[in-house]
Amino acid sequence: MRTRDLFPNCSLRALSGAVFLAALFVLGCAEDEVVTPKAVSLVPGRIIFETYRDGNGEIYSMESDGSDPVNLTKNAAYDGEGSATRDGKRIAFASERDGNTEIYIMNADGSSQTRITNDPGRDEEPQWSPDGNRIVFESFRTGDRQIWSMRADGSDLRQLTSSSGGNSEPFYSPDGRKIVFESGRDGNENIYVMNADSTNQVRLTDSTSNDREPQWTPDGNKIVFVSDRSRQWQVHLMNADGSNVVQLTDAAGPNWEPTVSIDGARVAFTTERHTPYNGSEVYTVNIDGTGETRITTTTTWNLEPSWPGR
Repeated sequence: MRTRDLFPNCSLRALSGAVFLAALFVLGCAEDEVVTPKAVSLVPGRIIFETYRDGNGEIYSMESDGSDPVNLTKNAAYDGEGSATRDGKRIAFASERDGNTEIYIMNADGSSQTRITNDPGRDEEPQWSPDGNRIVFESFRTGDRQIWSMRADGSDLRQLTSSSGGNSEPFYSPDGRKIVFESGRDGNENIYVMNADSTNQVRLTDSTSNDREPQWTPDGNKIVFVSDRSRQWQVHLMNADGSNVVQLTDAAGPNWEPTVSIDGARVAFTTERHTPYNGSEVYTVNIDGTGETRITTTTTWNLEPSWPGR
């Protein structure tokens, strides 16, 4: 559940400004910590995330305990939805810097930011294949939200889904052979899986509620996702075939956008459990649902966490 899903009638650029002004009003114009950018090499322990602490959406990286936050994009327009290659050398992300939401890539230190899509329809939520050769993403270029893939330079575009109801949040399996995703083709949102070439699209969850934002664990045996089946958005874990669903979070939320560490031991996620300010924070939790830990504390929007290789 992205921030734009909570405010469907707002552009990301308008939302960035609105969130910043709201945060200033609630906090009495308190200033966030000033961070001096520096070159970093992404390693499995660091987390990429989206934040509005600078007044607009930016992509930062931080240690898994929330320390050493570094601004990687440093751009006046919206930048977000970042994901890194398995080797941590490149990051794909969405940006509005050219007036439309497009996919960009950059080096892990924020250098060489390059646009790789160019279409009037929004292109967003990029995720790397395990070998770093392809990127899967969602796009509105055909009118509704569908899943596409392309080479890392933006060439060889392939549409992978076409059903009505919207298809989104794609994520490659650890071996690169399958893609898990969410779809509303049957009325409500459920989790599906398909081969990387789009064949054999199979429904994994069959809930009367909504199941979203799936992501494989590094061993490929389980999938984390969010669901409102408990009447609040909570993080869940299930076997890769959709069986044995277990709820990992239960605090007032929503709790959403789960991502699994490269060793499979922890899940980072976004939560809106904190009041009175209007924003979200990033937490981590053990894969068994124990040991919840808050790792961002800037009292603004911190969201879309992602470990390199995930």
